[in-house]
Amino acid sequence: MKIGIIGGGITGLTTALALQKLGISSVVYEQSKELNEVGAGIWLQPNAIKILDWLGLKDEIREQGYELDKMEITNSQLVPFKKIKSKVVQDEEGNKTIAIHRARLQKVLYNKLLESNTIELGKKYKSHNVESDSIQIEFENSSDRVDVLLGADGINSKVRQSIEPQATLRDSGQVCWRGVAKMTLPDELKDFGREAWGNQIRFGFSSINDEEIYWFAVANASHRERANKTGLKQYITNMFQDFSPVVTELIAATKPESIHQGILQDLKKISPWHHHRVCLIGDAAHATTPNMGQGACQGIEDAYYLSNCISASLPNAEKAFRVFEQKRRKKVDSIVNTSWQIGQMAHSKIGQPIMKLMMKITPESVVSAQMNKLYTIDK
Repeated sequence: MKIGIIGGGITGLTTALALQKLGISSVVYEQSKELNEVGAGIWLQPNAIKILDWLGLKDEIREQGYELDKMEITNSQLVPFKKIKSKVVQDEEGNKTIAIHRARLQKVLYNKLLESNTIELGKKYKSHNVESDSIQIEFENSSDRVDVLLGADGINSKVRQSIEPQATLRDSGQVCWRGVAKMTLPDELKDFGREAWGNQIRFGFSSINDEEIYWFAVANASHRERANKTGLKQYITNMFQDFSPVVTELIAATKPESIHQGILQDLKKISPWHHHRVCLIGDAAHATTPNMGQGACQGIEDAYYLSNCISASLPNAEKAFRVFEQKRRKKVDSIVNTSWQIGQMAHSKIGQPIMKLMMKITPESVVSAQMNKLYTIDK
């Protein structure tokens, strides 16, 4: 069986590695001609770490990134609304969140895949046609045939457009800026991930190694046009001038050209994720807003579950896809909906005080139980 994977991002590469671990070969088709260090940081929570450990990559990713002891939501001066013990953001096996530059994670996955698998760069997907015994894929400069096709080509998936043309994205009404600052945090902040809330604006950050800090800033989308006119760096600096001095220091230590801007969106629920021998995974199937830090983590979970479903159902790919969606749908839908609600309430004059109160009064045991449920991976 030849499995084609459209998209050489985190989900696509992890899926190829998971299939490889189970003795199933695949080909990853990536539209870029080379992998460049673009993007910003990413927080890999314990559910993703378990799977990366299963793939034998946890130690290398920890070396390339930065392990975080705590994740806290704070006021603008970095005082947490509720102090929590570190165990709340660990799983029962002691796995912690690892912060890493997205491009470095992609490089670790890519290099591992090059050892014994196939990835083809410069393959921009155009269309596919499901035939009786194979699937014909058309690229801009060539074509290929596979038995099974997986669409791991992100929130703006072209594969999804082919099998689910009515699918639509949902605009959160919020703009997000991301950057990487060349500096070192004070000792008391080094091992924490933080998200600071102000008046309908948020700023989060953490170390991603000893010399770099990943940060993100979120505001209502109306700020986007004004930021473009003023200049992103200056505009964000002005917006967060009343926050802790650490925040403005981080912005100041970031090159203006490396600040990325985007509107936060998710994907309205589509069902099913598969059609014949074609299946969507990761953001192509269930893109979420980043408010729970689970977007890439859920793509990594997809890789684990789908590879095991395919292995158990060979050569019946359609059965594998049905079982895969049955296993994943409830959790993914909950994360997409909860993340959306968090983002909307955090920017609401009524919703934000309610969320702060809930954080303060919710027992730590309840929070711990909720997080361990999120981090659970079936063996």
